[in-house]
Amino acid sequence: MILDNLENLKNNFFSVIIVGSGPAGITTALKLEQYGIKSLIIEAGGLDSNYENNKDFLGGNINGFDKDLSVLRDRMFGGTSSLWGGYCTKFEKYQFSSWPIDYSEIEKFDKECKEILDLKNYHTDFYIKNFSNNFNQYHVRFAKNIRFKEAFYQKIKDSKNIYLSLNTSFLSFKGSQKKINYIECIKDKKLFKLKSKFYVLAAGGIENSRLLLWSQKNNKDLFHNNLPIGNYYMDHPWYSPAEGFLNYNKFIQYFKKSSVSREFYIDCLPRIYLSPNKNFREKNQTLNIGAYIRIKNNEGHLNRDYLEKAFCLAPNFFRNKFEKNKLNDFFRFTVSLHQEQDPNFKNKISLSKKKDPNGVPLVDLNWSMSTKMKKTAKEMLMGLGDFFIKENIGRISIDEHIFDNEKFEETFTGTHQMGGTCAGDSYHNSVVDKNLKVHLIKNLFVSGSSVFTTSGHGHPTYTIVLLSLKLGEHLKKIL
Repeated sequence: MILDNLENLKNNFFSVIIVGSGPAGITTALKLEQYGIKSLIIEAGGLDSNYENNKDFLGGNINGFDKDLSVLRDRMFGGTSSLWGGYCTKFEKYQFSSWPIDYSEIEKFDKECKEILDLKNYHTDFYIKNFSNNFNQYHVRFAKNIRFKEAFYQKIKDSKNIYLSLNTSFLSFKGSQKKINYIECIKDKKLFKLKSKFYVLAAGGIENSRLLLWSQKNNKDLFHNNLPIGNYYMDHPWYSPAEGFLNYNKFIQYFKKSSVSREFYIDCLPRIYLSPNKNFREKNQTLNIGAYIRIKNNEGHLNRDYLEKAFCLAPNFFRNKFEKNKLNDFFRFTVSLHQEQDPNFKNKISLSKKKDPNGVPLVDLNWSMSTKMKKTAKEMLMGLGDFFIKENIGRISIDEHIFDNEKFEETFTGTHQMGGTCAGDSYHNSVVDKNLKVHLIKNLFVSGSSVFTTSGHGHPTYTIVLLSLKLGEHLKKIL
């Protein structure tokens, strides 16, 4: 049901108030609806994206980078799913070794997650298969329900248990004695105080920290001073630092020897997603990382500039292959990296001196790549190069900045904002517990990628939905 007016809203009518209508907030509400539990979602934006709105409310600075945070997020119904490409990958079980949540606790929601993202009828399920001595091949799936606005607006509009108030800006949590008593929000330039039994903050990877920090500043008796709100921020640097060429027939022959050959065809599925296996990571002391190899179909022609590059890079290999094979047997490829970031206390979201139109501070983001991240990228690309040489399939050219720490620092995208309200066992090193409840607060929960303890290298939305389903079930139990 859509609420256009909050004037006559009765307090405590809702069991749960959810701040934010992105994948985390909507998923939690959908799970509560299964049990007939009434929830209210308040969304700061409207049905559509508004550039000026984003700039005024979601802006912020990233230290050392000429980029504003407003371009990385969206303030609208459906949240940043409006910017999502639909990529879905599963976190590996080992990645949960430092989480307070066992992987089995969220894996049981796998079927529901696939239904929400419309993955249930996919021709193959997720898999991780051996590709070579050093690398595994991941199957990346693409969600059909990419935009949560299109997928769920009508459902929520028709629901008797999910209520939605658009253009309603959250201001702060208010409470005492370790309990949230109400929230303050603005709608149509009017201040409202809304009460509920439980509250879920699901405003986004950066926004969750921002709103908690502001609430903490305005209500010091409620939030413990030692809560590391905003710390351990993580991201997935995404960039394309290498390219190369390969021989079509040689590559296909290699795939025919493997168990995944039918999943890859240059003509209709011109990409492959690889990640180093455990032995490679331990031997080289690296983090995990994903490498997208995208093959460019040259339609029978290699342009002259690229031909010259190829001869320069590996003259003997290319000359021999060129003489023995047709020109259209050669394909160009690019390598894009998707990196895991190790948690670092100094990578932090903090409140800026600049404020949005409602008087809530914007954010300053302190972010940098560790030496281990830089080493990981270099080892991954060199490992790929060794593979192509060993199998005599092709050659790879790596950008010089991979070997230059100063230039490497310029790499930043910010597409996957994680951490800041990390899950853990203690308020000394985390913000929420295994049930996503804020430490030392009785009725406040946080949902979304901000609770990630580690980032892995996979796309986060699938895990966000799994965690949100788990949260919905937990709220049902305590209600």
